[in-house]
Amino acid sequence: MNAEKGELLSAGTIDVLAATPAALRALLVSLPADIVEQAGDEGWSARDVVAHLLARHDDALVGRVRAMLERDDPSIPDIPDETGIEALRGRSVTELCDDFASRRAEAAAWLGTLSDEQLARGGRHEVAGAITIADVLHHLAYHDLLHLAQAARLIGTPLERRRGAIRAAFPDAGGGQ
Repeated sequence: MNAEKGELLSAGTIDVLAATPAALRALLVSLPADIVEQAGDEGWSARDVVAHLLARHDDALVGRVRAMLERDDPSIPDIPDETGIEALRGRSVTELCDDFASRRAEAAAWLGTLSDEQLARGGRHEVAGAITIADVLHHLAYHDLLHLAQAARLIGTPLERRRGAIRAAFPDAGGGQ
């Protein structure tokens, strides 16, 4: 997708943003609904994670970037995590992934055309303070990765609990056993 843009955008940033919907689809769509709808300890299910990313797409990604491109030093509001999720809860994970993939593909193509001058444009986030478009893109790529890991953890919890004796022998299962 987009090679690095000077020093402003880390290589792979736009690629992570573009790949997130497909990664979620590959992880979740073929699973039974009861697995993707099972809420974890924090109260969210894997489907809620997709709904959150979709709900944040237009305002946290596209809206913030557009605001900084169109106005000098705009005020960027903080957006609570739960905003918009409730309206999406009735949709299946497949519908959510389809919508997210469509919106994100369009945005990634557009974001990949931004110049270094555009990436350096800034605004003032109500919590974080002075930010640039490049900051927003790095943050949201990182945010996507955190939520991919969260979705994997949520669907992995029932599997982890049923590992039998292997669970005690390899409690973190991180060593390739």
